[in-house]
Amino acid sequence: MNHGFTSIVDGKQAHEKIVTQIKEAIFENKIPPGQRLQSERELAKIFNTSRVTLRSAILTLKNSGFLFVKKGTGGGTFVTEDISGTKISELLHDIIRWKNISIEHVIDVRGIIEPSIAHFAAKNRTNEDIQKIWASIADLDLSFHQKKTFQRQDEHFHKALADAAHNPLLSVFQAALIDLLFEFISSIKWHEDEKKSMSSYHKKIAKKIEAQDASGARKVMVEHLVDMRQMLERYALEDVLK
Repeated sequence: MNHGFTSIVDGKQAHEKIVTQIKEAIFENKIPPGQRLQSERELAKIFNTSRVTLRSAILTLKNSGFLFVKKGTGGGTFVTEDISGTKISELLHDIIRWKNISIEHVIDVRGIIEPSIAHFAAKNRTNEDIQKIWASIADLDLSFHQKKTFQRQDEHFHKALADAAHNPLLSVFQAALIDLLFEFISSIKWHEDEKKSMSSYHKKIAKKIEAQDASGARKVMVEHLVDMRQMLERYALEDVLK
């Protein structure tokens, strides 16, 4: 199976043409996420190109996040499951260093996006979404109790909200934004009262979403973000920035 690939004849712009054809096959789901591509030898034959040119195209797609390579038994070149949040986060990390973006900028943008996510989650959530939201809250509470880092659990809560909104673009932006936030605050040692406040707001938001109270969910999310901003102001700048 060649996924609709056509011979491009090795030569000028051959690399770009291979990249374009593989991208189009991915976009059209001819090569679904997680599927392995043909071997290098087979692809070079299909495209009628040199293996050097093919390797260059594969490297471009790998660096762009579309493909990944596994070594050993069962290895090969595979289509990435999801490049969205990861690649945007990488780009934003570079922009932070280039444009001197501060944590205040990140929080301001979060204040725009996350209340809308809560609003749409309340409108569009399913019973399965609610179960995932409450499960993420239980995991977060457990991490607080065990005094473990809670980054992963907090990310799961906000991802569950974004998934419940059923807007893929919001999910992409939210995942990148949360990842960015933790670039700034991952070193903070939160006090017990701060952890309790976070947990309390998460539960209030979950209840509003479960009740499909869109305006209420938006309002509580705004309150949560204001509370988070106030908590961060208690820490010296050098404690917040990595």
